[in-house]
Amino acid sequence: MDFVQNGGRYYGWNMSILRKLRTKKGLSQQALAELAGTSQPQIRRLEAGDRKLTKEWAVRLAPHLGVTPEMLMFEKEPEEQLDVIGLPVMGVIRAGDWRDISILDTETEPEVIHVARDPRFPHARQYALHVSGDSMTERFPDGCYVTCVDFAESGLALKTGMYIHVERMMAGTQLVETTLKEVQFTKGQTVLVPRSTNPVHKPIVLNGEEDTEILVKGIVIGKYEPVSF
Repeated sequence: MDFVQNGGRYYGWNMSILRKLRTKKGLSQQALAELAGTSQPQIRRLEAGDRKLTKEWAVRLAPHLGVTPEMLMFEKEPEEQLDVIGLPVMGVIRAGDWRDISILDTETEPEVIHVARDPRFPHARQYALHVSGDSMTERFPDGCYVTCVDFAESGLALKTGMYIHVERMMAGTQLVETTLKEVQFTKGQTVLVPRSTNPVHKPIVLNGEEDTEILVKGIVIGKYEPVSF
């Protein structure tokens, strides 16, 4: 699809779909800007047509909208590209809740939620987690689900602003804490930051504690909130 410039504005399908995808994800312009490493006025200009959505912008924005850059650049409905599948819910994720993995029930069939598989990771394992507690309420409220892609299979490197599924094992025990955190790189350290109004939740320095082992299990790629009626 060609762009037509008129009075300094670029008009095209992707200008309206950018706003549509952002609101569908439950993101404000400010939230999308922070994820993409830009400013809220830049997002506003892109949505309004004051700035052309170039390939570079599509690459930066698409991962946070659950689509491919091509879907933003060209006239392709996302619904035609995404297959609805059942993602297994691999347990409850709750900061501060230490569990003994030696007594976990591994034979019970996991809960399944029906969501769209993320096309960015066609060969990587994708799964869901049920969020419990208030350690990430600013982004993932209690009771919602997060969808994740296996970190090792994703081909991604950690970067600031990512939300990750982390397991922390206490040295010399079978106790494991499963939690969500936001990645921040600060003064040469990788810090896992909670996003909560509850001050009890503290940042964790990746590999900064001698008595625990921290393992990055997955990258959060989406959120699902069931509606009760």
